[in-house]
Amino acid sequence: MPTDPHGAAPGGGAGGRRSGPLSLIADPTFRTLWTIGVLMEAMRWLELVTVGIWTYDLTGSPELVAFATVARMLPMALFGSVTGVIADRLNRKTLMILSLALMATTTAVLAVSLTDGQVLVGAFLSGLGWSTDFPVRRTILGESVGQDRLGPAMSMDSASNNATRMVGPIAGGAVYATVGMVGVYAMASAVYAVTVVLAILVVYRPVARTPRSLAILSEIRQGLAYVRRTRPLIGHLGITIIINLFAFPYAAMVPVIGKETFGADPVRVGLLLTVEGAAAFAGALLIAFFATPGRFWRIYLTGSALFVCSIFVFSLVPVYELALVVLLVGGFGFAGFASMQSAIMFYEAPPEIRSRLMGILSVCIGAGPIGVLHVGWLAGLVGAPMALTIIAAEGLVALAVLVALVPELRR
Repeated sequence: MPTDPHGAAPGGGAGGRRSGPLSLIADPTFRTLWTIGVLMEAMRWLELVTVGIWTYDLTGSPELVAFATVARMLPMALFGSVTGVIADRLNRKTLMILSLALMATTTAVLAVSLTDGQVLVGAFLSGLGWSTDFPVRRTILGESVGQDRLGPAMSMDSASNNATRMVGPIAGGAVYATVGMVGVYAMASAVYAVTVVLAILVVYRPVARTPRSLAILSEIRQGLAYVRRTRPLIGHLGITIIINLFAFPYAAMVPVIGKETFGADPVRVGLLLTVEGAAAFAGALLIAFFATPGRFWRIYLTGSALFVCSIFVFSLVPVYELALVVLLVGGFGFAGFASMQSAIMFYEAPPEIRSRLMGILSVCIGAGPIGVLHVGWLAGLVGAPMALTIIAAEGLVALAVLVALVPELRR
């Protein structure tokens, strides 16, 4: 099948079909992949919040709350590159179906039998399924829409995923308060089963690839060598690592801060993450209309810095309502980061190693568990609010150093 220089499917050029976010709604393949992403992200946030609340209710330990979050995030670091190599060889649609089936089965088992150890194992297995999202689902999405619609497509995917954070956390808090963790896992299993059906319905024409033997370590090295030769990608992955080390871990402490600082019930704890998701949704929709390739990098860097600054301020506010406002602002920053993270890597990657580079991106995202352990350890020493103050300050310093070392990020 012929492709453009970046591997877009036929018809993806400027003369083939209308570009922009509105044209994507009429595309059945995009709609299906988009819906799968929405449902996956909703369950991700539902599980993240409820497992944190459940663990803290059971143990009263912020360190164990952090450890439960690590169990779900660790597979991205361990297997992201391997998944990327495999996705460059096998049918990505088949891999997507298998990963979704794994998450549906795992949550179904937990809904029937729930113990401390099983929750941690279940979180790890769900994280293993989630580790395929960048090298598999998002790569399929990028190939299906064409190069001219890449920015709007990734922004809309990010917008809809962020919209789930308006529903997932608060819905998780409400479901947990009503029927407990068993009810949460039963809901998650049903939703993941729906995503399996949708994945089977996806019409996917993979980009033509030259057959060759599978050599996982050699091909991972090839992907890393390409990154080392491409300074902007070094900066891109550096920002991803910084955000996952020093920004995302704040979510693991929200249940602790919500209860200890604000005396919030589970629903109001969920609302803290929901307002950030609402702003991220609105911001990503706005970006979808203006995200031309020439603006990708500025949006990415500015959004990342705003997100980290908001976490720093959130860690200092003593009033629940003010915390909501700060996280609302942070959500707009998150939109800039999340919308461009996949778009930049997909746009810069040669088609023949695209999944490998998306897999390397997943590994960098997988740095999150280190950040969560870091913030959990700090919380045990100085309390959750001060722990967030420290990691956010570290993140701001790291961003400043990275921009100084890689000036291409300012282009």
